[in-house]
Amino acid sequence: MGEGSHRLADGGDAASVPEELAEFVALFNAGRYMEGCEILQEVWGQNRANAFYKGLIQLAGAFDHLERGSLFWAEDLFASAYNLLAPYGPRHLGLEVAPLLEQVVAWHTAVAQARAERRPVAAPAAVQIQLQT
Repeated sequence: MGEGSHRLADGGDAASVPEELAEFVALFNAGRYMEGCEILQEVWGQNRANAFYKGLIQLAGAFDHLERGSLFWAEDLFASAYNLLAPYGPRHLGLEVAPLLEQVVAWHTAVAQARAERRPVAAPAAVQIQLQT
């Protein structure tokens, strides 16, 4: 496997999945949102026009704010992440964008309802980012 590529679950070589994206997905799916965010921020800082990475960074930030109880910022970042990622569906760089967007909508809705009703968030299923296999 060449540098900068990632081996998919089926054993195939996926040069289209950048290493930093594979690392982000692994950290994100483990609930280590800010660690994953730091991986992408380094690359995004070199190309701030990369709206795809910015959307993933904002998604990680939404979960970080949610864990800290900041529902206002979580709601805002879920919406922003959706808007940034939507143009990249159904998949981009080996990441399954369409199912991720469905999960983002569910979380945004849950957070918005909790804020409106001034109650804790009734959490939908945990978000798991899928890489194309």
